[in-house]
Amino acid sequence: MSTSRLAFLSITTLVATLVATGIHHIFRLGPGLVAPVLIGLALAIVLWAFYGKTRRLALLLAYGVFAALVVFWFGFLDGFLDHVAKAVGLDNITFLPGGEAEVVATAMQLWSQGASTAFYEGTGILSAILALLTTITTGLFIYREIPPRREVLE
Repeated sequence: MSTSRLAFLSITTLVATLVATGIHHIFRLGPGLVAPVLIGLALAIVLWAFYGKTRRLALLLAYGVFAALVVFWFGFLDGFLDHVAKAVGLDNITFLPGGEAEVVATAMQLWSQGASTAFYEGTGILSAILALLTTITTGLFIYREIPPRREVLE
């Protein structure tokens, strides 16, 4: 797979992770989170685009660190340890507030409590899945980009 294709897959999966996570948290906590979600999306896209234009190692590393934080916090701590664990019948194993509740109160509601709970838990699981894809694509992208730089330095 070409590096440009990996770069595109990396930003696509990262944006998808941020969108799914944004929808998940806006549904639970309300529309006050729209601005932070948009800032996160803008930051990811700007770092990725500026690296593509300048090829500066610092921008690649900043993009990688940002992606890693998104994956760790939203994909692993929240998505996996809370929502995936609940879906497979494990006890809550996260320290996040409200995670231990059987039915989590949400700021927004669908046509029934069951639908609201399914949507909330489903978007949490989706965040975990997308974060795993982000880990793979971004890891491969960065791995492909770093070796040519080592050759230049030697």
